[in-house]
Amino acid sequence: MEEKPGFDGQFTPPLPETEDSRRHPSPHWLRQRRRKSFVLVALVAFLTLSLVRIVFVSLDLDPPLLRFWQWSHCYRGGIRQPAGGAVFQGSEALESHKVALEAHIMSKCPDAKVCLHDLVVPAMERVSEKVNFTLSYIGTPTYQDGGVACMHGPSECLGNIIELCAANEYPDPKIHLGFTMCLTNNYQEIPERELIEDCALEHGVDVEQLDDCVARDVGAYGVGLLRDSVERSANASVTTSCTVRLNEKVRCVRDGGEWKNCEGGFEVDDLVRDIEQLYTFYD
Repeated sequence: MEEKPGFDGQFTPPLPETEDSRRHPSPHWLRQRRRKSFVLVALVAFLTLSLVRIVFVSLDLDPPLLRFWQWSHCYRGGIRQPAGGAVFQGSEALESHKVALEAHIMSKCPDAKVCLHDLVVPAMERVSEKVNFTLSYIGTPTYQDGGVACMHGPSECLGNIIELCAANEYPDPKIHLGFTMCLTNNYQEIPERELIEDCALEHGVDVEQLDDCVARDVGAYGVGLLRDSVERSANASVTTSCTVRLNEKVRCVRDGGEWKNCEGGFEVDDLVRDIEQLYTFYD
């Protein structure tokens, strides 16, 4: 879906409490389940790390390797790799040889739903280890007030921010892309609280952590994430949701219910083939 100039849908900080959030409060059983899940995951994490420490020590492996395992291992229930954690020697070089795959979308766009469901997500399931993946968003910065205008209105801007916060808090695409795909499957309901909570529960995302990101600095932090993402799309001259780029070049576009500009094909096998060809393994 191509962005048109002159549309309404301006979104500016701070983020007020919505009528939807009052109508759909967090169900008690969901909160209970999240607490139990967190405690269980924390216990499993502690026991697993203790066991691994014993194994590493018994095998007389170097402490730095043990520290790397502890810092880099991810648990799906919300324990993430900390920023600035230990890095295995050579991993930067491996990362630099990954292929840049980027999808530019709008959270309430039907073309984005098809694009993610039929192309991006299945391709990532096959070659995620060879890809640096980015989800970017399309909109218009409103420089007079520091906000952003979105094609489908303020609710889409809020949906974009929620998805960006998921990527910010959970950098692993297996988590944040899965969460975004879950929302996109019901894009008409974005940003209803019940949908957010259901998708968060399904993909191991802490709703309170999302809330904190969206509301941080009275909403300015989340709006800043959206502005940066929108400007990234604009700098790449991308105005259509959904646009898929490979190594900063347009690979395929889904617009108006059709695939366009898909040189090399628009099937999953076609995209995977191109990624495999571009990927260079660091020796």
